[in-house]
Amino acid sequence: MKEYEVIWSKRAMESLDFYCDIIAGDSLFYSDLVRKEIIETTDKLSKNPFKFQVDEYYSDSTLEVRRFFRWSYRVVYLVKESRVMILNVFHTSKHPTTIK
Repeated sequence: MKEYEVIWSKRAMESLDFYCDIIAGDSLFYSDLVRKEIIETTDKLSKNPFKFQVDEYYSDSTLEVRRFFRWSYRVVYLVKESRVMILNVFHTSKHPTTIK
């Protein structure tokens, strides 16, 4: 079975840090839990990057961007060749078309 390299974009890491910092203001435990769960889920994409749905807001005829949700966070990623690029993490209260 082919294994894909999972790469986080700078934007995605900064977004994850931003949201985890907000959560940490109330609870370090939940901040760590959210970070751990999102990172573990993205790590699993190395074995099955097509597990989650195509993202209806980001995909077009040339790119197939996918997404998954953890709690109130949407994680968008692109599968290309032998890589999975984590593009962004954002709160689901933000409409995807406003932050694209």
